[in-house]
Amino acid sequence: MIKPTTMDPMDQAVQNFENIKESLKGIYEIMSINIHQNDIYFKLASDNLIGLYHNFLDLMLNENGAKYIKKKLKSCELEADIPLGNLTIDGTKKLNF
Repeated sequence: MIKPTTMDPMDQAVQNFENIKESLKGIYEIMSINIHQNDIYFKLASDNLIGLYHNFLDLMLNENGAKYIKKKLKSCELEADIPLGNLTIDGTKKLNF
């Protein structure tokens, strides 16, 4: 969920980046607790997490690409919604992406 902030935009960007890294590491840790590392589902999920992180970094390093995506998102030309079933926040609100 996107929350308004009074933080400096540059500090906010660094914080968002760190939050993304921590979230990806957290998902990996949860997978490694619940799924044996030799399991095919663990390997598939790990590949997807690695791919997600690499694509995120590539997008952020491609200055024109990041600006293009930002423009498309602001003008609603790209769908930002990711259907993830009935996930909720605090058990009451549906996630809105």
